[in-house]
Order: sequence, then structure tokens, then C-alpha cells
Amino acid sequence: MKQKASLPEILLIVGLILMAGLSRLITNEMQLWNFNAIGASALFGGVAISNKRLAYILPLATLFLTDVCFELFTNIQGFYGAQMVVVYGAFLLITWIGTRIRKVNPLTIFAASVGTGVLFFLISNAGTWALGNMYPHTFSGLLSCYAAAIPFFRNDLFGSFFLNTVMGNVFYSAVLFGAFALVKRLAFRGQQQLA
Repeated sequence: MKQKASLPEILLIVGLILMAGLSRLITNEMQLWNFNAIGASALFGGVAISNKRLAYILPLATLFLTDVCFELFTNIQGFYGAQMVVVYGAFLLITWIGTRIRKVNPLTIFAASVGTGVLFFLISNAGTWALGNMYPHTFSGLLSCYAAAIPFFRNDLFGSFFLNTVMGNVFYSAVLFGAFALVKRLAFRGQQQLA
């Protein structure tokens, strides 16, 4: 997937990532807070977009635009303080991980989506601990922060951290990578045969 993409392929990638952002708006309005496609779109962008600058900008811009929409058009808080820097940084790291993937197949994408889902949980909650005043800034305070974060998932779609954050990332990665491969195979096959 790292080869230079044609304009139609770039537009397809941009469209898929923007649809991932739209899905975040929809799932959060449905109060499915952690079952969204932003982590998957960061991973997908890192893998699918050969232009490194665009690979980092597009998922972050999607995250930013959805945060603006939350802030302006819903009662969901889009921007909530210094922890946002950590959240955005975690998505940059996920994109970077995507840029490091050389062998793109279902197994590597599955492993990367599970790993980045867990990584996001660890980083975002470490940010809450480090930048907030809710927990002492000790190792036991960090562990308390992680332990306190788990019950937040109880009221989500599947009622658990694993099924919401990790499997949401896996689900949306499968959708993004699968849709990209399918559309590319069907729509761009004719163009390649003409070349």
C-alpha cells in the first residue's frame, strides 16, 4: 500500500477517513463513547497514505473537526483541557506505527489495531494522571487512574474496555482496510489494465 497513490486513490482514502470522523459523531451521539473509528483512521492513514505529511494531517484534522462539531453543535464537550494534547499525540503515535508497517495483511492489521487500541487507552489515561489533579503523581496514583478508567466502559455498547476500545479499533480497521482494498480492486482494476 505504500506505493505512490493516484488521485482517485487519494480521494478514496480521504473519503474513508472523513467517513470515520462522521462515524465518531454518530457513535458519540448514541453514547457509544469508545466505539469509534478515529484510532483506526490514524492507523489506516499511516499505512495507506504514502505522503507522510498528509498521513499525519488527515487523521488529526478529522479528529479536530469532530471535536469542533461536538463543541459547537452538541452538548458533548469537544475540547476538555490539557489532556487533549496527549490524545492528539496518541493519534500521531498510532499514525507513526501505521507508517512502520511494511507487510500489510489481515494478521498485521489485526495485531496493529489491537495494539494501538490498548496503547491509546494507556497513553490517554496516563495523560489524565499526569496533567490532572484527581490522582497523586506516583506510580500507585497512575495504577489508580487506570483502575478507575475501566468502569467508564461499563455503560458502553458492549460493557467492557476490551470490546469497546480494542474491538472497536479492530472493527473499524477491518472496515477501512477492507473497503479500501475492495474499492481499489473493483474501481481501479480497469484503469490498471488500460495502462
